[in-house]
Amino acid sequence: MSTEDFTARARIRDAAIRLFTERGMEKTSILDIAKEAGVSGGLIRHHFGSKDGLREVCDAYVYDELLKFKMEALEKGSAGFLPTFDARQLLLRRYLGRAMIDGSAAAARQFAEIVDETEAYFRAADIGGPDPRGTAAALVAMTGGLFVFHGPMADVLGETPNTHEATLRIMAAAGHLLTHPLAGTEMLDKAREALSNLDSRERNEDG
Repeated sequence: MSTEDFTARARIRDAAIRLFTERGMEKTSILDIAKEAGVSGGLIRHHFGSKDGLREVCDAYVYDELLKFKMEALEKGSAGFLPTFDARQLLLRRYLGRAMIDGSAAAARQFAEIVDETEAYFRAADIGGPDPRGTAAALVAMTGGLFVFHGPMADVLGETPNTHEATLRIMAAAGHLLTHPLAGTEMLDKAREALSNLDSRERNEDG
C-alpha cells in the first residue's frame, strides 16, 4: 500500500471516529465521513468495503490506542482515576462509550475486560462489598459515563467541552462523590433488604 493510501485510510478513520462519537453510527453516513475526510465515498468503500467495515477498523484502532494509554500510565505509576487531559484520549474514550450505546461488539468486549480487571482488584483488596462484580460493573459504567456525557456536562457547568478545565472540574466532582458517599451503610442495608423482600414476593407470586 502506498504512503498516499495509508494517509487516506488514516484520514478516513479519524474522520469516522469524530463523527461516530458526535452523532452515532446510524446518523453518520458514508457521504458525511467522505466530506469530513475530504475524500470520495467510493474511496471509503474501496478501503473499508462498507460503513460496518469502517466501524470495525475504528473499534480496533480505538481499543489499541486506549490500551497504549493505559500501559503508559501504568509505566509512569499513574492511578486509573487521574483526570484525562489529553484531548485525543478524551475523544477515544467518548468514542468507546458511544460505540457501546450503538451496540459495538468490540466495545462491549472491552467493557467486560475492564470490569474483570476491576473486580479482580476489588477482590484482592477486599473492598467490593457483598457483590464485587456488581460493584465493579457499576463503577466502570459510572466512570465511563463521565466521558460519554462530557459535552452535556461541560455545557451545564458553563465550561467549554473538550478542554482541560472542563475535564478537571468533571473529574474533581466525580472524585468528591467517590470519597464522600451520599448514602451511609445503614441506608444501603435498608435498600438491599427492601430489594430482597421484593424479589422474594415476586418469586412467591410466580410460584
